[in-house]
Amino acid sequence: MTARLSRVALSLNLADSRMHGKGRSNEVIVEPGASWQECEDELDARGTPLPLFHRAIWARAHSTSGDRCTFVPVRNSDGICRAGFAFESQRSRALPGHRLISIHRFGIGSGGLDDSSLDSALAVLCTYVRRDRSVLRVTAEAFALDEDSRIRTSEALRRHGFRQVPASRMYERTLVVDLAPQEDDLLAAFHKNARQGIRNIDRYPVILTSAESVALAPRLKQLSDETRERTGGAKRLLDWKSLISMSAAVPHLSRIAILRRTDMTEPEGVLAFVWGRMHGGIAEYAESGSTRADDLKVSTSYALLWDLMRWARASGARWFDMGGITGGTTHSEDPLGGISDFKRRFSRQEIEVGQQWELEPHPLRAAAARFVSRSADALRFGTKRPDR
Repeated sequence: MTARLSRVALSLNLADSRMHGKGRSNEVIVEPGASWQECEDELDARGTPLPLFHRAIWARAHSTSGDRCTFVPVRNSDGICRAGFAFESQRSRALPGHRLISIHRFGIGSGGLDDSSLDSALAVLCTYVRRDRSVLRVTAEAFALDEDSRIRTSEALRRHGFRQVPASRMYERTLVVDLAPQEDDLLAAFHKNARQGIRNIDRYPVILTSAESVALAPRLKQLSDETRERTGGAKRLLDWKSLISMSAAVPHLSRIAILRRTDMTEPEGVLAFVWGRMHGGIAEYAESGSTRADDLKVSTSYALLWDLMRWARASGARWFDMGGITGGTTHSEDPLGGISDFKRRFSRQEIEVGQQWELEPHPLRAAAARFVSRSADALRFGTKRPDR
């Protein structure tokens, strides 16, 4: 019998015949402790591992930002976890005392979710947020590599009151690399510029390794900010200390690879980094940053991304997700066109993967929050709304 200290029972008594347990009381796990970890272990043993965003260690790393994560397990009649997902809760800036809920990398095929377990878990989630008057909005980021899974996930979300909205928090399309071939065959399939960039790294006084010390956190933030400034992107508020510690604790789930100079000490000697995250059988290129060294003409990104692919293969991933792509090119007006062209040198297999869905369990409160947010924008920017 699993530990009950970190559970909050929801007495729904769902008599859904599609569930394995008849009339079982459903639950959410509100602390990333023994009960959550036990569910993870059971799903890993079944060969249906949770994405990183739904694991207890992610919840613990994420808690330093003030957000909190909650896990929704689906159990069989013996109490064994057969599926589940986690959601994150953030404070609303528009209405103090209220919260916004997000679910990342969610849907059929993720964490053991099939049609019946997804339907059951969504029923628990919707009851939970409708009972909690502080929840303004639930955003579900549906993700799947195949169209059938996306359609079935969409149908389940729609049945439970969600509506599809423009994707503002996730990417809808990405490039993927099939990691099944041997490394030499993978390398041979890349564009010649990518192959040269990977091989040329040996010509320079640099070494490729992983970030092990939290003392590197300010440097990673600096490199990320510098890169986003070059591409016109907004800076990201990431707790690099927690992410470095997490990556050191579970190196098969998260890797922060760095390229540093051998003729300089850390942290100033770190020229670039990439961060990879493991989501079951899919590894994701999540974040990167770099600086330009005037005395070195080394291309940092190719070797680092190749390092992530090799790590992903060794960690059991079948697919490598390049982290989203835009339709632009280097010479277009798309500020991310150059980055998309860079990613195309590793893969030409572009697919649709994501959809964004929203639920407002308390519509009047959600409308009030929108009004407050728009009024604040009007005061700051005049009558014209800022671009988002």
